[in-house]
Amino acid sequence: MAPAGTDTITRIVVADDDPASLEGLRALLAAWGYEVETAPDGRAALEKVSEVHPSAVITDLLMPTMNGLELLNVLHDEEPALPVILLTAHGNLNNLRDAAQQGAFAYLRKPVDVLKLKTVLASALAE
Repeated sequence: MAPAGTDTITRIVVADDDPASLEGLRALLAAWGYEVETAPDGRAALEKVSEVHPSAVITDLLMPTMNGLELLNVLHDEEPALPVILLTAHGNLNNLRDAAQQGAFAYLRKPVDVLKLKTVLASALAE
């Protein structure tokens, strides 16, 4: 499915180690018309990105195996035009600065403001 008014499929990869957050984001994005692939950590997200070539990535900051900043760094090196949106419940100014320096499209705090996420994602996909 694609967002209303479009004919193409827009794929989003979502990475989060919390199953409830992951499922919540998947359901929300699917309701908005996106095709969603999920991953429980950054390493799995990298595999999904190489398989499905998404239009954007939404990732939690703190995850085992590979955290969101590490994922952002690898993705920025491999696919610099791919927008990455970081989410965190444990945000601080250092993380925000690091995310901006590494090329994050946006940095949002959990619990996620749904309208803000929708606006940020639409902006990311429009670029």
